[in-house]
This record gives sequence, structure tokens and C-alpha cells, in this order.
Amino acid sequence: YNAALDAGAQMILGTTTSKPCEAAGAQGYVDRVFFLTPSASSTAVIEDKDNVFQICFTDPNQGSASARYISDHALGTKVAVIYNNADVYSTGIRDTFVKEAAEKGLEIVSESTFTDETTDFTVQVADAQNAGAEIVFLPMYYTPASLILKVAADKDYHPIFFGVDGMDGILSVEGFDTSLAEGVMLLTPFVATSSDEKTVNFVSKYQAAYNEIPIQFAADAYDGIYILVAAAEKAGITSDMAPEEVCDLMIAAMQEITVEGLTGSMTWDESGAVTKTPMAATIVNGEYVFE
Repeated sequence: YNAALDAGAQMILGTTTSKPCEAAGAQGYVDRVFFLTPSASSTAVIEDKDNVFQICFTDPNQGSASARYISDHALGTKVAVIYNNADVYSTGIRDTFVKEAAEKGLEIVSESTFTDETTDFTVQVADAQNAGAEIVFLPMYYTPASLILKVAADKDYHPIFFGVDGMDGILSVEGFDTSLAEGVMLLTPFVATSSDEKTVNFVSKYQAAYNEIPIQFAADAYDGIYILVAAAEKAGITSDMAPEEVCDLMIAAMQEITVEGLTGSMTWDESGAVTKTPMAATIVNGEYVFE
């Protein structure tokens, strides 16, 4: 944060995860520095801070949207939840999922937890299997999810695994057998195999530069630059303005723009939360496919 300001930054694109963004955004609130985070998604990131705006869905929105999707598409009624109780991202999504699931008539037959240090998920998977869960909800990032899928395969347990945006990238985990992810569903605003011109161009240039297929978080950051430009143009930002002057102008401009990005059509209100439509993708033959 200090290094960015010392280098002359007028606004900041970041941070990538919630806890650092809560801290940096809070200091930015005191100093009046504008933040746009591509992927920090906890509600605490924007709570009581008018200077911070998000590109990702907030964690509560992902949880409730997942429960609605499972119910609306009749994927099953008996659900197990495995979540990281040491991570605000995971717990935040879990909490609203469980609440919405109850309202939709879904039965939570198993709940089990893990921490950042967990590497063996045998107990968690066995609990879901023994409870007869038809769906296993995984509000987590892709590394622990890949380990859970391996244990489930070893136990010949084949429910529907349903994740959220943090699972985008599971196909790129080193040493992971991607066939184990066949049929996995997840909420995500971006799929690299989409045929729209904007996505095709982005994926092509990204692959040429980095020799890998971009995941949602790359698309979020890419959108972030264009969002900053759109808001700065709307606000009339010039290079001689101080960060505190820029901050107030950007806050107002963000509430007036609509950005058609790789991750959807986006608008914002004074809370800093983004409004866009969540979509579900299924992994088919090693690729993400929108339903």
C-alpha cells in the first residue's frame, strides 16, 4: 500500500484476497484512497468503507445463489457441506448457503470442516457418503477441492459436487487427474471456452503471453482495468489530482457507470458491491461449459 502511494498511485486495483483487502482498504478509507478489488469477496471488505468497490460477488451472494440454483434445477435434496472454518471466504458462503437451503427445502445431511493445514479429507468425505448426500457443496478454493475429489473417487462416491468461484482453476492444479472433476458444477462469471468475441480475444492473447488458459481471477483483474478507466473518464480524473480528490470523484462515478466486461454486465451502488448475474458451469471433458 505505502509503496504504491510512494510510486505516485492515485487509485489501487487490489488486493486479491479478502483479509489483506480489509486491512489495506481500511487504511485507504482513512487516507481517502480509492480501491477496486478484483477478487476479495467478503462483506467486511466493503463494510463501513465507502472507498472500496468489488468485482467479484460477495460471499453471501454466492452461497444463496448456489442454494437457489440447486433447488431451481432439481439437482437433489440431500446436501453435504464441507467448508474451511478458518477462512472468511468459505465460512461466509457456507452461512448463507445453509440459510437459503433451509428456505428452499434442501436437507443438510452432513456438515464437516477443515483448516488451511488440512491435507487428508477422508473423514469429511466419509461423513457425506454415510449420510447419503446427493450433492456435496464445496465453498472453497480449488486446492482442497482437488483433494476432496480424489478421496471421493477412491471411495467410489459419486455425488454432484457443486462449488463456487474459488474452484475455478481446479483443472490447472499440478498433478491433479482432471478426469476426477468430470461433472463438477460451480458458479462462475467467466468461462474461457465461451465463444463470444471478447472472451476469445482475451483468451488468445493471454495464452500467447503466459502459455496457459486464464481462469476467472485473470478475467476479474482484466475487467478491473477497464472499470477503472470507465470510472476515471466519467469522473474527469487527471494526472495532477491528489489521491484524496480522486477518491471522492471515483466513488460517485462508480455508481453511474455500467461496464460490459468479460465477467458480465456490471453496475455498483453506494455499498461498493457489484451487481451481475451468476452463471453455473459444468466441467465436461476437461473444459468448463455454461449450462
